[in-house]
Amino acid sequence: MARITLPEGDTPESHRLMSLQPAMGRAMSLLSDAVYQKSGLNVRIREAIRMRVALLNQCQICLRYRFPEIIEAGVDETFYAEIERWQESTVFSSEEKLAIEYAERFIDDHLAIDDGFFDALKSEFSDVAIYEMTTTIAALLANGRILQVLQVEQVCAI
Repeated sequence: MARITLPEGDTPESHRLMSLQPAMGRAMSLLSDAVYQKSGLNVRIREAIRMRVALLNQCQICLRYRFPEIIEAGVDETFYAEIERWQESTVFSSEEKLAIEYAERFIDDHLAIDDGFFDALKSEFSDVAIYEMTTTIAALLANGRILQVLQVEQVCAI
C-alpha cells in the first residue's frame, strides 16, 4: 500500500501515482519512452545498464522482466545471471562492461567519476551514446526509487 494517498481507480497504483501531478507523470512517461523507444543505444548495452540498475535498486519488477524481442541480440538468461559478477564475466564485451561500471559508479559514488573514467568512456562511446547512457541510468534510478520510497505497487509500464 502506498505511503501517500492515491486517486481511486482500478488502474495499477503506479499509474494512479502519475496522475497526482499530470505534468510530472507525463514527463516520467516521456522519459521512459525515450529510454526504451527512442534511444540509439545498442540493446545489449541498454539491457546491461537496466539490469545493473535493477540490482542496485532492488527493483523486483525489472529484475524479472525480459524483453522478448532482444533474445536475438544474445540477451539470454546467462546474460542476466552474469550482471552481478560482471567484472569477472566473459559474457560481456569491453563496451558492455564499461557501461555496467558507469551505471554502478553513477549510483554508488557519482562524485568519484573522474576525467580518467570519462576518457575511458570517450574511447569506446560517442558523446551522444554517453548522454544516452547517462539519461538511461538516471531515469531507471529515479523511477525505481520513486516507486520504492513511496511504496507504490510496482507494475512495469513497459
